Amino acid sequence: MHCYLSELGNCSDKVTREHFISKNILEKIAAAQGEPNTKTHSLEVQNACDFFGGKPVTQIGINAFSAKVLCDNHNPALSAIDTAAGLAFETIERLTEDLIALDNGNELKSLYIASGLDIERWMVKVFCGLSAAGKIRGRSGNSLKKGAPQTTFLECLLNGAALPFPLGLYMHTYIGQLRSRSLSFSTIQLTDGSDDVGGLMLSLGLMNFVLVTSPDYGQVFRDDSWYYHQALSWNVRKGRSRISYLFTY
Repeated sequence: MHCYLSELGNCSDKVTREHFISKNILEKIAAAQGEPNTKTHSLEVQNACDFFGGKPVTQIGINAFSAKVLCDNHNPALSAIDTAAGLAFETIERLTEDLIALDNGNELKSLYIASGLDIERWMVKVFCGLSAAGKIRGRSGNSLKKGAPQTTFLECLLNGAALPFPLGLYMHTYIGQLRSRSLSFSTIQLTDGSDDVGGLMLSLGLMNFVLVTSPDYGQVFRDDSWYYHQALSWNVRKGRSRISYLFTY
């Protein structure tokens, strides 16, 4: 395989193994699922029909979430994105703990803040890695053609620019949403019947993220539970308690 950032022209000769989903996040999910050794045991992945053989629920080792798609020059250059995402998901874990405490009758007030742009950049990195490794399948079940990332993706990854609307990060929240220890992710298909995808859907814990990667995606998310660049993701009130989670853009 080749480095998917090769068009930048400053690749090294060695292509290294890159985790599509950050290893630190995968290990946290494995620990939440009760795995005694997060470095060697597998994760239960739901809704993975577009990846890993097309099975709806499958057990996948943490190292199976990786492939040689970045050289050892560009791999560390993008490591800050993984670090930022890891910090954001740590706050999601703390939010989950507070919601459980609230349900158990405890009174508390908490406010968590994370960068929505960091999550968007991380989702773009996940999508680019899966695409470069040929892990994304179209409607036909065939792996999509590999290619260099779009210029807008490169700007997002390397310069921190937000993807232009309607591309970018969407949130999905709904009444009665429960804590989940599973990792769920899949592609969103284009609505024109073509064998292409419109983006990536990922659920980690309480948060459901959708990254729209194609302007041809016809779904406008008119449903009240879908939000583009949502700032206030959680705002739970119960008696004198309040728990809030904010994304900055």
